[in-house]
Amino acid sequence: MGKLINLRHLNNSESKMKKMPPQMGKMKNLIKLPIFVVGKHDGSSISELGELQHLSGKLTILNLENVHCINKDTMEVILKDKQDLSKLELKWEHGHGTDDSEEERNELEQLCAHTKLNSLTIEHYEGTSFPNWLGDCSFSNMVSIVLRNCKYCFSLPPFGQLHALKELKIEGFDRLLGVGHEFYGNDSSTIKPFRSLKYLSFKNMREWQEWIIFEDEVFSCLQWLHINYCPKLSKNLPDQLPSLTKLEIRECKQLVASFPWAPALHELYFDGKIQLPSDHYYPSLESMIMIGGCDSLWSFPLQFFPKLKFIEIFNCKNLESLSASTGSHLDLTSLTYLKISRCPTFVSFLSGGICAQKLTKIEVFSCKKLKSLPEGMVTLLPSLSSLQLYKCPELDSFPKDGLPSNLKTLTIQYCEKLISCRKEWGLQALHSLRDFIIWSKCEELESFPEEALLPPTLTNFSISSFPNLKSLNGKGFQHLTSLQSLTIWSCDKLQCLPEQGLPTSLSVLQIFGCPLLNQQCEKEIGKDWLKIAHIPYIEID
Repeated sequence: MGKLINLRHLNNSESKMKKMPPQMGKMKNLIKLPIFVVGKHDGSSISELGELQHLSGKLTILNLENVHCINKDTMEVILKDKQDLSKLELKWEHGHGTDDSEEERNELEQLCAHTKLNSLTIEHYEGTSFPNWLGDCSFSNMVSIVLRNCKYCFSLPPFGQLHALKELKIEGFDRLLGVGHEFYGNDSSTIKPFRSLKYLSFKNMREWQEWIIFEDEVFSCLQWLHINYCPKLSKNLPDQLPSLTKLEIRECKQLVASFPWAPALHELYFDGKIQLPSDHYYPSLESMIMIGGCDSLWSFPLQFFPKLKFIEIFNCKNLESLSASTGSHLDLTSLTYLKISRCPTFVSFLSGGICAQKLTKIEVFSCKKLKSLPEGMVTLLPSLSSLQLYKCPELDSFPKDGLPSNLKTLTIQYCEKLISCRKEWGLQALHSLRDFIIWSKCEELESFPEEALLPPTLTNFSISSFPNLKSLNGKGFQHLTSLQSLTIWSCDKLQCLPEQGLPTSLSVLQIFGCPLLNQQCEKEIGKDWLKIAHIPYIEID
């Protein structure tokens, strides 16, 4: 045999490959050919690929829709004898619009690879079914399969028979209505289907309605399960996933399912409707994002998730509170972030408070019935550094013992009852507070801030949307000797700055949407210009 050839100059991106060099079939000792483009008229025939017996590694075949235009080439040995190929990608042109799905299936039948293949990708295949070789148990080395945009297929191959398969991605099957028993295979042996599978992903399955779960043990090694944009999927999920570490369900609004038993679960993102079983315990779960999935729950049982670090609950219409079975406060030793957003019936946190020594950030957005924050925040939440409250109109006070002394950032937006009680906040005792943002529609407030309302450590201060604010209280600013940045937004009636001026420490002043104040602060001619001329950076719209 002559010297083997490595055709490096063909290692180009797929988008740049239009056609192959002439007479490719004569390069019989070629061992590396990353991309082969099937010609339509004057390009390379698929039969030329059959002559290249020594190809190894990865091969991508493009424009397979052109195969039927090449005088019915013989295809029986195109790929089947290439035992050194490890990764194969078969791609038709997007939207090529075949008028004979049976012919396309026959083409894929003839493109059967050697059984030593370990990775296969098929894209834009427009047959209505797959040939028998796909999913055949003789492919004992197959570890990865991707089927993408096979939009006319009505069923899936028996991938459960591939006992070495570790990764399976199925995307863009527009006509698939169900995933049934055929998916698991007809293997009569005692070996369970999908015994090695670690990653399973379904994406953009627009008509998929039901996933029929295999009755016996299945997916015993599955670590990641992703289901994304399957809007008609209404039932089921596997109920036992002992190795699962990440479960991600996105844009599956009709899915009604119980959490699987998954003791190794670390990360959960769920956008569906949850039926939470009372006996499932998740000792390893660290991250949970729930979107619209708590409609059947009025109280969320945090005691099932003792190791949570990150919690985000969004748009759970009937959720009223967080709960714990202990009867007093709940000890979440790992929790660092808690966000509850758009839960219109959420009234309160745990009655005994949440003991979370590492919790650094709480965000509460659009919880219209929330009346109180967690009790005992000073002692139970000693690491809390950021508290953000947005559109909680019924919240009227902070806890009796105040806010944690390590608080650095405080945001209060459209919490009118709370703002009305601002003299009781006790912020002047928070000597770590650096950033304070306040937005309000409080109509009776004409001057702000009151004297000694804020601590002298404050460095960034933002005021917005006060409808009747007419003046800034100079006494409220005189103690802010560390203030560096002041932003004033949308205060239509604000007429002037304090007579005493602003703190000399100020280096940034921004004023937006305040037409009367804008005139007063106009450079060199405004009445308040001399009060701010010393500030290095001024931005006024």
